[in-house]
Amino acid sequence: MTSRKSRERTRCRQVGVLLVAVALAFAAGAPAATEPGWQIRFYAAAIDMDDGPGEPNRTGGVGFDLDVGAGLGFNAEYRFTPRFGLDLGILSGAGVDVETGASWDGSYGWIGNDTVTFTPLTAGLDIHLTPDARVDFYACPMVALVQYGSLAVRNGPTGVRTHWNFDEDFAVGAALGVGVPFGRDRWSFQASLSYLESDIDGSSSDGRRFAGGYDSTIFGFGFGYRFGQRSG
Repeated sequence: MTSRKSRERTRCRQVGVLLVAVALAFAAGAPAATEPGWQIRFYAAAIDMDDGPGEPNRTGGVGFDLDVGAGLGFNAEYRFTPRFGLDLGILSGAGVDVETGASWDGSYGWIGNDTVTFTPLTAGLDIHLTPDARVDFYACPMVALVQYGSLAVRNGPTGVRTHWNFDEDFAVGAALGVGVPFGRDRWSFQASLSYLESDIDGSSSDGRRFAGGYDSTIFGFGFGYRFGQRSG
């Protein structure tokens, strides 16, 4: 199972690098600039988190296994040429399911379920692949500041609860998106697929540390609105 996940992560990275390379190749022939302007996108998101390539996600007799979740997202892009735009975004209110495990009597078992908030603040460069077409395809290499919520973990069969606080993390990733205009072209249907490779480190109220890595895949579906831009 671990080797399969590792291969899937490798393929994702390879596909991402290839798409960014293709986007840059398209950018070499960019047409004349149109009127600069803002575009906003708001969407519902589904999140799938898998163990990353970092340290095992357990330490000091406790472990966490993050799984799937959902939230709401918002992006604002300032498109300064037909090919390029500065993209700023936030995924807010995302609750990710997490299983909690602890060891006692020499064994390790999963003992509970909870949710933890997952809030990435992103900044990226949107590279528009079809600037002259009505349908907008774009790729976006990005960085993110990821914030996590806290957990109250039940320790073993005694039921004693320990509080865990997680550090902010700097993450890197990429996104692919499509916008399909409707109405008078200001409004559009939006869909995106984003990938973030991040760490989750934290400490408990009794002084233990936790370190782990997670790969997050985010599926977004929603709507967009453009201000002051010429129709494709």
